[in-house]
Amino acid sequence: MKKSKGMQLGAMLAAMLLVGIAFVPAVSAQELNGQKIPDRVDKATLDDRTPPIIKELRNKGFKEAQIAQTILNISIKYQEGWTDEDNKRVVGYFQKIKKGLKNNTIQTIGTQAVAQKDGRMVIYEENYRGINGYIRPGPMEVSSSGTQYQYFTSHLGAAGKWIEVGVARFYWNPNEYVVYTYDSTQPAGQEWRTWGIVNPNIDNNFEIYVHNFNDGQGYPYYMAWNGTVIRTGHVPFATGNPDENHEYFAASDSSFTPVSVAYFKDSYLYRGNTALWWNSYLPETTQSYGLSPVQVSRYIPSGSNAYKIDSWIP
Repeated sequence: MKKSKGMQLGAMLAAMLLVGIAFVPAVSAQELNGQKIPDRVDKATLDDRTPPIIKELRNKGFKEAQIAQTILNISIKYQEGWTDEDNKRVVGYFQKIKKGLKNNTIQTIGTQAVAQKDGRMVIYEENYRGINGYIRPGPMEVSSSGTQYQYFTSHLGAAGKWIEVGVARFYWNPNEYVVYTYDSTQPAGQEWRTWGIVNPNIDNNFEIYVHNFNDGQGYPYYMAWNGTVIRTGHVPFATGNPDENHEYFAASDSSFTPVSVAYFKDSYLYRGNTALWWNSYLPETTQSYGLSPVQVSRYIPSGSNAYKIDSWIP
């Protein structure tokens, strides 16, 4: 966790009139680039999907700047049962894979893993401060001779820098569905952090949130998983482009093997001091990166306000 460097905020905080998103009342229609946006996220949903620690601070009257500085200084703990040793071990997996992808080999693991296929939905406009949604990775089938490992993850980034939160599974340790975070602005070896393991067959809530001011070190952010803040820090951008992505890896284009359907659903995006459901009122591109076999399906289920994005390998 990146600590505050003793910055004194008293006078600055008193002068700031920054209000958290939960305080903005819902209305029936808003203007966005000249278009009517009728489905702004209601306050009840925002309250329900905001981490309890953030709600507690808002209920105490904390403004955005005060909340950000408080969250930057909290002690982030692992999920029960997860340890420093577990974190170091799995972070090592990510580091080896990244090195292997650059060198076209992963010698320390003893396998080739050079082909990547992605199924995602992305908005290429860098106008958003965050994303809040649900993911269900499903079985994420892996094998040494087929689809070797997968990342099921969401990103927010700008100008080649990004942060992300998601679930990873590796064929050499298939019993673990690991919740991880990534911050590309960190020094080598510090980009990845893990938090624990998760049930991949339930809907898990995630959030990426960038505060809308610069505190001198950058724009403070937090990432949360099922209501728990699991990483904080700073990014050099106030807004970025979001995506929801299922990343598949294998030894070659012909090595990918079937993977069950996984999905993102019911996501909304923070834009300015408002939250908007991610649906046809917002610009979006759904595509499958690389060639087949990845399949992607986007639709709005009955009773939902936002897209559901299915991804699988048949």
